[in-house]
Amino acid sequence: MTATHRPGTAPVRSGSLAAIPFVERSVGAVLERAARIRPDDVFFVHDGVEHTVAAVNAQVDVVADGLRAHGVGTGTRVGLLMATSPEYLYGWFALAKIGAVEVPINTAYRGELLRHQLERAQVELVIADRGGLHDAVEVVRAEVPTLTGTLDFPGRYSDLLDGPQSDGTSREAGPDPSDVACVLYTSGTTGPSKGVLVTHHQQVAFGHFFAEITGLGASDVVLNYSPFFHISGKFTTLGCLLTGATMILRSRLSIERFWDEARRYGITVFVAIGGVCHMLHGRAPRPDDADNPVRVVYAVPAPAEIYRDFEARFGLKLVEAYGSTETNLIVNSSLAESLPGACGRPNPAFDVRVVDDAGNDVPDGESGEVVVSSDDPLLLSLGYDGLPDATATAWRGGRFHTGDRAVRDASGALWFKDRMKDTIRRRGENISSYEVERLVNGHTAVAESAAVGAPSELGEEEVRVVVVLRDGAEATPEDLYLHYAQTMPYHMVPRFIDIVDELPRTPTDKVEKYKLRTSGIGAATWDAADSGWRMTRDGPVRTT
Repeated sequence: MTATHRPGTAPVRSGSLAAIPFVERSVGAVLERAARIRPDDVFFVHDGVEHTVAAVNAQVDVVADGLRAHGVGTGTRVGLLMATSPEYLYGWFALAKIGAVEVPINTAYRGELLRHQLERAQVELVIADRGGLHDAVEVVRAEVPTLTGTLDFPGRYSDLLDGPQSDGTSREAGPDPSDVACVLYTSGTTGPSKGVLVTHHQQVAFGHFFAEITGLGASDVVLNYSPFFHISGKFTTLGCLLTGATMILRSRLSIERFWDEARRYGITVFVAIGGVCHMLHGRAPRPDDADNPVRVVYAVPAPAEIYRDFEARFGLKLVEAYGSTETNLIVNSSLAESLPGACGRPNPAFDVRVVDDAGNDVPDGESGEVVVSSDDPLLLSLGYDGLPDATATAWRGGRFHTGDRAVRDASGALWFKDRMKDTIRRRGENISSYEVERLVNGHTAVAESAAVGAPSELGEEEVRVVVVLRDGAEATPEDLYLHYAQTMPYHMVPRFIDIVDELPRTPTDKVEKYKLRTSGIGAATWDAADSGWRMTRDGPVRTT
């Protein structure tokens, strides 16, 4: 699919984005514009230190000059494997100004998954935090033909940060808003993860729509703890930059200390991904629960079962949106209306439809696949990197086919029903069952496996695997769990494990996963939590 901007048809005519000429709707240009208009405003606060827009812009220019000196130019693909930090932000915006292509990498990736992403994206340079992340790149470096160098932080990347003040003489013309800003990897569904080609305009528009949905303004203070390899970390940052809101930048969210920190920093808006609302609601009630500065929580999803109670208990408003990296925030609720259980109403910048298998609109009240298009095609991604067939399959008939099933009611609200794709949704992150199975099958005792989602007490799902052992092999579920805790990204490690003699199959030998989902957790299912284990970013921890 090729997307071209058609002047005069762009449907975004309101809010912060409407005031920005199209030629300035690139990530770097938005920062430069903000630095000209309000240089002394605080862009973000990190570890108690305020960073003004002008100071951030100046630091980004220094990094950009340093990257150019390392051979980074227009179109160069640079992987960023770093924790959420100012240093990541500087690299992200520096690449945007150069016109290079950022490849954000999940910090949990190691081994085969890391190699696959670096090779598929044809990454030439990686910037990685020193220690485990940089070491992980070095392990697979020889297997990635395009990778010619790495910069570690602290280390050689620090030298770029400490470089001389930029005088602007080495600058080239900035990228066009239609150029690719980053290759942002999905979590995969029926195959390996796919890199989504996100343009500058789409990325900036993500921030704009987030700001519109939450009513973001210059007086707001927004908590951003989402990783920058996730679109939510990016649109939260860009929403603040577009509106003048101040961002509190953190690498992690503390449920235990959240409300105290919200009061300390004056947080008015934050994004609650996955089970965050459930976890906050699960804390013991306090008399001062409603005595906090938060006015709106952007929840994905907003938990219908505790929606009203959550709002009343904490004295705030819940909003949510439906979308994807391939599309944008295409459906959303609003500050003026509460629709517990519904995604909201279509964003007027998009044509969102619910269709049957033939592509025809289904009547209200009937389920179908969600498809989307826009008069401004650059609000959507350009397709999948290096995968023309997958791109053509997803973008057909002039629409992007989401693979998600929903129902539109008589009022026009959209109600998400399920995923037609084979993916597991755990705490705000889509996990590819294909990749889970590939890693699970790497154990020498495992002949084959099937990964499915299992209901979680925090909402959404936990990872469950059903395993068939090789003939004569012996392994307990706990043996497998502890092995996978060392070989898989922490968020993919299965909480539930079943060992069975065979998997249910169709006459054509395909695994009938719906039967595994329907049968659910049984008496023979091993549960890591019930067995006294808790998986953390640093490995498994005994709870009993």
